[in-house]
Amino acid sequence: MGFSHLHVHTHLGSHLDGIGSSEQYAALAKKYGHKALAITDHGKMNGIYEHHLACKRNGIKPIYGVEMYVEFKLVREDKEKKKRTKNKNMHLVLLAENEIGYKNILKLNYISNKDKEHFYYRNMITIKELFENKEGVIVGTACMASPFATLLRMGKKEESERLFKKFKDELGDNFYVEVQFNEITKKIDELEEGQKTINDWLIHLANKYNVPIVLTGDVHYPEKGQDEIQTLAIAISRGVKLKDLTWELESKNLYYTDLNDFKEFNKRWGYNYKESDIEEWYNNTDKIVEKCNYEIKERNKMFLPKLTDDDDKALITKSREGLMKRFNVNNWEEIPLEYRKRLTHELEILIRKGFSNYIMILWDIYDYANREGIIYGPGRGSAASSLVLYSLYVTHLDPIEYKLMFERFLSDERSVDVVYDYFGELK
Repeated sequence: MGFSHLHVHTHLGSHLDGIGSSEQYAALAKKYGHKALAITDHGKMNGIYEHHLACKRNGIKPIYGVEMYVEFKLVREDKEKKKRTKNKNMHLVLLAENEIGYKNILKLNYISNKDKEHFYYRNMITIKELFENKEGVIVGTACMASPFATLLRMGKKEESERLFKKFKDELGDNFYVEVQFNEITKKIDELEEGQKTINDWLIHLANKYNVPIVLTGDVHYPEKGQDEIQTLAIAISRGVKLKDLTWELESKNLYYTDLNDFKEFNKRWGYNYKESDIEEWYNNTDKIVEKCNYEIKERNKMFLPKLTDDDDKALITKSREGLMKRFNVNNWEEIPLEYRKRLTHELEILIRKGFSNYIMILWDIYDYANREGIIYGPGRGSAASSLVLYSLYVTHLDPIEYKLMFERFLSDERSVDVVYDYFGELK
């Protein structure tokens, strides 16, 4: 058994809040002998691939996730005031157990951004939407802003417990309680001892409903003492000078920690849990690590949405049709041989190198512009040297007439050696 950090924020996704990089965290994981490393940025997943590469470079198992903003119900318009109101958003950690879970987290992330009801100040989902897309998703109770902690802060213990039981019933073995240490142990709302009150309540519920407990660090920066940099980042995000910052993070120890740090926090801030319990929660992270076995594919080619069922074939068809339109002919054989050879050559390279999706997306954009009378330029840069783009009416400069070389746009030397059945149709 061992420990891995499962609640980590990076500078890419948790912009101007988390200030560490996945490369820094992965190097620390290697240093401490941690097996895996999760990424759980605030409501964003744009750091996932960088995280994957950083973990691979350091021999660490990558775990993909997000700290999602959730609400009991979505923001609605206040009809009396004739404006929208900002509801309290809460946090839950979502980790991908497998490919299905990863795709469900991507879907939830999309849902959280898809319309004005979900995105208001923050991108949010409802708990109902989480349960509808729960397969393969491991859920952690996150920080002081979780739904369970929020209800506890409001003095609604019974409601907090009912919600906790509902999560256990819905998620089963994929639901985990996170125990965290910080110095916020003063009275906050209905919490007599801040984070300690939340920990004690969640530990009570975990034992009552047989939910595993894991130790998490809520990591925002690599090294101890970098809290001042995080404070500066927050000031930048709010557009104010440090001296004018009216709010500052109370927790100063959100760095990449190890077992000795947790034991020190336990004593220093008066949590006073048994060391044997801390070690058990510490090692329990390995249970999640063993369950999370999905790895995203290396990007040896572009991964873009498909415009059609078969973009390779569609690119050939649209290019041929476009070139016939340029020459105002109805038969492919009526086009000058030089143009037919050049178009065939370009299509072979574009398809071989996996650019069909990209070119078809371009065609879709410019086709819409042409149909709607939207003005755009005749072509600029190396793209003007492509006969395919000219045939698709993306550009309006004939590269053969102006003696422009396609290799300025894309070279064949670095093509992967893949054979496509469609090449027979090109001749």
